[in-house]
Amino acid sequence: MSSVGLKITDSYCSGFAGRRYDLEGSIIEAEGPDWIVIRINSDKPEFINLRGYDKQYYVNMWTARSGE
Repeated sequence: MSSVGLKITDSYCSGFAGRRYDLEGSIIEAEGPDWIVIRINSDKPEFINLRGYDKQYYVNMWTARSGE
């Protein structure tokens, strides 16, 4: 299932984007098997490496799709 276009509803994303607390409202622009790229408002894209983790679990937890 594609995550591209989903809106992030978590401001911190479990720390995968470093010490950023402004991630809420970001949109997932691209994804691979173990990574996603989000656009933080009109800022630069942010690469999130999820190698070694269950990517879909975290994406579900961070987006409006939570609880599915």
